[in-house]
Amino acid sequence: MKVELSYPYSPGHKDVDTSIEAAESMKDKAESIRNKVLNVISNKGIFGATADEVAELLNYSPFAVRPRVTELFKLNKIERKDKRKNLSNKAAYVYVVANQSITKGI
Repeated sequence: MKVELSYPYSPGHKDVDTSIEAAESMKDKAESIRNKVLNVISNKGIFGATADEVAELLNYSPFAVRPRVTELFKLNKIERKDKRKNLSNKAAYVYVVANQSITKGI
């Protein structure tokens, strides 16, 4: 018997048919994308990355990456460090791995 996971472990949706269909279509891919997103953010170290920067590096649509970033944030895997402008010239959160120890150089 397969256990159905709820948000943020599985893609969330609103109670609208198109939203439900979109969440269902991502169900099998979400964990893989989430892992790739976390890997990119981890590799960016203390500089971090915005959701759109991650999408660009993975060559994925921002619409596939942004929800995965939110899921990772709600799972306390990543945290907001700062804001910087994204490609649309809007302020976007910069994410880093949660509880990342920052050591300063000598």
